[in-house]
Amino acid sequence: MGKRINVSALIVALGAAMLCMSCSDTRYLSEAQVRSLYKNSRNLNETAAFLAGTDIGKKSPLYGMTQDGRYAAYRRYMDGIWENYKKKNLANIESWRGKHVKDDGSGLVMYPFSGPDILNALAFFPGADEYVMIGLELPGNVPDPLHYKGPDIYMELWKIKNSLRTILQLNLFRTIEMAADFRADSFSNITGVMMFFLARYRYQILDIQKVYINRTGEIKRGEPKPFEKNAEGVEFTFRKGAGAPVKVARFFSVDLSDGSLTRLQGFSAFLSGKKNFTTFIKSASYLLSYDTFRILRSYLLAGSRYLIQEDSGIPYRFFDAKDWDLSFYGTYRVIAIFANRFQKDLDEAVKKKNSGPLPFDFGYGFEPEKSNIMIAVKKPKKG
Repeated sequence: MGKRINVSALIVALGAAMLCMSCSDTRYLSEAQVRSLYKNSRNLNETAAFLAGTDIGKKSPLYGMTQDGRYAAYRRYMDGIWENYKKKNLANIESWRGKHVKDDGSGLVMYPFSGPDILNALAFFPGADEYVMIGLELPGNVPDPLHYKGPDIYMELWKIKNSLRTILQLNLFRTIEMAADFRADSFSNITGVMMFFLARYRYQILDIQKVYINRTGEIKRGEPKPFEKNAEGVEFTFRKGAGAPVKVARFFSVDLSDGSLTRLQGFSAFLSGKKNFTTFIKSASYLLSYDTFRILRSYLLAGSRYLIQEDSGIPYRFFDAKDWDLSFYGTYRVIAIFANRFQKDLDEAVKKKNSGPLPFDFGYGFEPEKSNIMIAVKKPKKG
């Protein structure tokens, strides 16, 4: 006769196991755990608030600099341009998303050619746990306002103003402007601008760490030895507020062309480990239409369960009707500088199957009535 199972003991054991699982799930942390794990959070948020022109407590070592008339002028400018961006784009994205985006990005959002644009990734996919952002720019360091004296601090702030002039007006970064404006040793670096966006969007930063991908595709923290590093980046740990799920966003400085991905086998291995994700593409200079980006294009098509892009992303011809359900919004047009990227088949599809206008700027549209979005949902495999 088999051994009798003690049902009560089993229930207790299962409950304990589930409790341990929830404790190890770093998405949900108690405030005591947050204070224990992220001891530098206060300093990071005060710095982010200083960069963003939002409120700083009187006990902060940065508070005195906010009482200068030059900072007041910077704050007034940022308040004005941010409120305009919220009204014109951010609020409309959030409203439109609620009606038309059926995937909240839970799990991973993949955002190639992103620059520091954590803002749009969060606006479209607030339910994601992890964001992988990739661009050519170096991540830079967390800005240190106390390092500067006199007028230099305000000159650095105005560099941030210059670096944000296009995204907060047209909802995109221009590659040529980023090359001129973004400096790893300046406030206007990838890390500083991401801090700005998180502060303005009312997220709490818990931690910021330098990270890199090693030659076997693993994420490592700290400063690598030259032979270890395959790609360098920055990792943000953050949340919407007390009790909200903890999220992670990592930006990596990587050339995504075929030649580079073939050479960077560690980073390619890192990407290969990511599957069943949501892809977000905007203002991508039509790079994915070139044969020199076939590896990335194939990877995104194979690994995505859901995809949002405008016409500068993966060309329409690569979405086979047997694999994808497609919907289209807005107006398709190609600006003069990219006239040779016009897609006749996409033009016909948008005209035949248009699901309605867009109420916000997106991609190279520059205006809502000239912007477009395609949503691609992968069909389940049969059998």
